[in-house]
Amino acid sequence: MLMKTIIFAILAVGALAQEFTLQRLPSIELKNMLTTQCQKNGAEDKVDEVENSGKAFVECVKGLIDVDTLKREIEEARPNGALDEVFKKYCAKTPQLKSCIHNLLDGVTPCVDTEAKGHITEAKNATDLLIDFVCYKDGDRIALFIAEGGPQCFQSKVNEIKTCGDTLKNSVSSVEEAKNLTIEQRCAKYDELVTCVVGKLETCDTPTPSNMFESLAKYVRNSTPCPVSTTYIISIL
Repeated sequence: MLMKTIIFAILAVGALAQEFTLQRLPSIELKNMLTTQCQKNGAEDKVDEVENSGKAFVECVKGLIDVDTLKREIEEARPNGALDEVFKKYCAKTPQLKSCIHNLLDGVTPCVDTEAKGHITEAKNATDLLIDFVCYKDGDRIALFIAEGGPQCFQSKVNEIKTCGDTLKNSVSSVEEAKNLTIEQRCAKYDELVTCVVGKLETCDTPTPSNMFESLAKYVRNSTPCPVSTTYIISIL
């Protein structure tokens, strides 16, 4: 339900931002999906409200980050080894970015189901954790990730990583079975997915992308009810 809430928020943004385009689904189709979701949860009169939250989110982020400018700054800083300075500047804006995301999640709340509404706070915490991880020490991690070819690594392994997700999906026969999994079983499947993805990334030219992803996975896992993993203990020792 946590992921469902986040996905619905992304759907709202994709459907409503005039300058936000997705290759696979036209904005009109996304908007129809959004409307259907609101109707399903008895919130037909809240469609405009959710629309406005999506638009406000896009404007909020655009006020903090201009993608073209960021790309140019990265390319200019890369040869000089000054990527850390670029991300230090943007990571200073994380409080505002978190606020943008929190407002978006609050804005889509009327159109999510009752169970998902109970996970709004968890969704906020999850996105906060991700931002904090990326901007640790003023963005040193993301600077290193880009300098070591992280984006290129992920792009080259996207199909292989997809097989990890497909394997996980196929290991559960139905939605009902997934709902009935115990915490231990869910955590075990999470660990299996992480191990699979790390294995794919380890075949890249440098170990940084796989190490970074594994560190992020551990960071996220430690914020969940999952018990301490023996595998993770061994990796620390």
